[in-house]
Amino acid sequence: MFSKVKNCKIGVALSGGGAKGIAHLGVLKALEDRNIHIDMISGVSAGGLIGALYADGHTPEDICKFIQKSNLFKMVSLTMPTKGGLTTMSDFKKFIGKKLKAKTFEELKIPFYVNATDLNSGTNVYFHSGELLEKLIASASVPLFFKPTIIDGKMFVDGGFFCNMPASILRYNGCDLVIGVHVNPINQQDEFDGFWSVAERVFHLAINGNTIEQKKYCDIVIETEEAQKYGMFEAEKADELFTIGYEAAIAALDQFDWDVYMTQRKISTPYI
Repeated sequence: MFSKVKNCKIGVALSGGGAKGIAHLGVLKALEDRNIHIDMISGVSAGGLIGALYADGHTPEDICKFIQKSNLFKMVSLTMPTKGGLTTMSDFKKFIGKKLKAKTFEELKIPFYVNATDLNSGTNVYFHSGELLEKLIASASVPLFFKPTIIDGKMFVDGGFFCNMPASILRYNGCDLVIGVHVNPINQQDEFDGFWSVAERVFHLAINGNTIEQKKYCDIVIETEEAQKYGMFEAEKADELFTIGYEAAIAALDQFDWDVYMTQRKISTPYI
């Protein structure tokens, strides 16, 4: 239906959300099927990991199979709370490192930004250059769940605390069309199954507010409402989450008034 949107720099922002981030893969596949070319990607936490793998040249289907086969989002090990978290990401880091062909941001096929929280200064930090893997792990280091990641002597944790859908960085770097993908919607939850369920819910509530501000920078926001029922580590549901992301993206793209947008931006039509 769509040809490439010409003369338009397109950026896609991928939110955090643990295993719910697998829905990002369905969104990326939908964009491919609509022949919408991505010029820049930003991501945080799970969105950062998936964004980096996609920018590295892997297909959405390939990434999904990799996550299923490795059971990636459950690849954590218990450690002592005194070390800064209940689990360590050493195996997780090892598997991501093996999958990534690029070792630095500069080697990626698509320009990519990932953000993390500087625990020492209490600020949001965007990474765009240099060594890649450690910064991806830092962005996904959910406090209490995982140990902070040390980079240049500073402690970093999940970037979602200050920006859980990094759309503004795309706009600031010249993207004409910004697509935000939010896989972590907050709906009513009536039951909680123990400590982990409560901890996960508290974390999601804490980060949801900053997403509202980031949506203001988006031309299209894709909300994967159906992903709400899945937990942070349910990677075994990858096929279902992929489909949820794909269907949500197709619906959002079909509802978007491309003619009005292209007229306002004075950009050539995206239609064949």
